[in-house]
Amino acid sequence: MAGQIQLAAGFRRRGGILYPSNPMHLISRFALLLAVAPAVAQSRSTVLVGPPALGATFSVQHIASPMVAGQLAGFLWSGPYAGAQPVISPGLSVNGLLRVDPASMQMLGLTLTDGVTAPQMQATVPASGALIGVQLDCQSFDVNATWIVELASNDVTATVAAGPSPLLNMVLIAPGTFQMGSNLISSNEQPVHQVTLTMPFWMGKYEVTQAEYQAVMGFNSSYFQGPSAPNASQRPVESVGYGEAIAYCDALTTAEQAAGRLPQGYRYRLPTEAEWEYCCRAGTTTEWNTGTSLNTSQANISGALATSVYPLGQTATVGSYAPNAFGLHDMHGNVWEWCLDSFTLYSPGAVTDPFLCCSSYGLVFRGGSFSNGPIQSAFRLYNPIINMAFIEVGFRIVLGPILVP
Repeated sequence: MAGQIQLAAGFRRRGGILYPSNPMHLISRFALLLAVAPAVAQSRSTVLVGPPALGATFSVQHIASPMVAGQLAGFLWSGPYAGAQPVISPGLSVNGLLRVDPASMQMLGLTLTDGVTAPQMQATVPASGALIGVQLDCQSFDVNATWIVELASNDVTATVAAGPSPLLNMVLIAPGTFQMGSNLISSNEQPVHQVTLTMPFWMGKYEVTQAEYQAVMGFNSSYFQGPSAPNASQRPVESVGYGEAIAYCDALTTAEQAAGRLPQGYRYRLPTEAEWEYCCRAGTTTEWNTGTSLNTSQANISGALATSVYPLGQTATVGSYAPNAFGLHDMHGNVWEWCLDSFTLYSPGAVTDPFLCCSSYGLVFRGGSFSNGPIQSAFRLYNPIINMAFIEVGFRIVLGPILVP
């Protein structure tokens, strides 16, 4: 029944107030304390962060108005929901994180390691097909340090999805922070600034191939086909405009959603500029992810594959060159790759999950191509015409959080 509280061993009620038999046992016994059925939410919310999909880690955040002195935030999981008991689905690994505000910290002998991130509970879903479709329910609630239970809770349900099809060759990318831009190229890449990506996402291991594009869209207008372009089906699709790349992502999202593989709040789309550069750098801080230089043994650049038919060079089969530290191929060279963002100059200062839509400058592409010299991780080009297509430009996809301009 909504608003009722089920007590666990080690707690007693006196005068309508809940007390622990031994207050210092609170932390060790907190997971068994109580289940608060959905009640009036007092400026609190429970938010699903990340993809509840096989092999992925997601979390649930408890967000409240500024926390008063002595207040605790806790979580109870169940899956499937089983009343007051925090029952976890078979094989699911869950770690609860209990946070207190600074006023309570000293009293309870705890250290607050973050102070910014909302209290959250993480779950890592094993790659077990038996978990697909399982619903995980999380309730977050507040208790103040006088041990009075506040009937304020929120509830969120996460349904485990399969995640991307193995046929799509997606790589799961963990969130993180990096320095975006370069002071050594041009004003387009300045100033160097800190970017934090808060959500995990999947990035295509390879650029979208001609075969993949043909299978989804039903046509292939790439330039590099025919007898002079062997293995064309496994070369990157090119001669596609930004609008055609978006249409591919939309069609793929529809198909994968129908197959039950899309995690809640995720879709297929182009990477943002920040996601693209984060993945290209793969933890490096040099101008290229290969170090202080890039040569034709490391990427398809500088017309290295030129022939009499293609004197400026040509595309290579995806994956022909070694991957970067994230396991991604051809982030430098082969074809330029469309990004989701519109172009604008960077602003100074740290930013979180940046995404820009609909500027007057045009749309961004990254990475360089077979005909260019070594293009740096931070280098940016943009095109003001949305559907203009070039034989040097293709794209790769991400399965990431839905972005609304």
